[in-house]
Amino acid sequence: MKELLHRRYRDLHKGQKLITINSRTQDKESTTRVRKSFLYRVTRAPDKNVVANAPEIYIRKSFDTEQRKEKFTFQIKGNFYTTNGGIVARVYFHHCLNVQILWRDFCTIPQEVNGPDPA
Repeated sequence: MKELLHRRYRDLHKGQKLITINSRTQDKESTTRVRKSFLYRVTRAPDKNVVANAPEIYIRKSFDTEQRKEKFTFQIKGNFYTTNGGIVARVYFHHCLNVQILWRDFCTIPQEVNGPDPA
């Protein structure tokens, strides 16, 4: 069974837009939750000759053996510049992917997550 939730938030006065997609999947071995979010914030750039920095990337992965819970997070933050007519705008973005897997039985956990085979 799969559930999907999609939300959009837009605030024109703050120049902000947020899109969130949540999904939940259940099968015999596990329950999986996936959350994707995309945030954009537009402001006027102070200078016309600006250079965008490289985006920041964060990756985290963890596994809880007591609760049989596996988590994965991927985030990217940064900004870029665009022009509209003669106005230079700075667009800040933050994209996030969160995956959480709750394994029902300890035997169904993939071998790569559980560790190498002792044999």
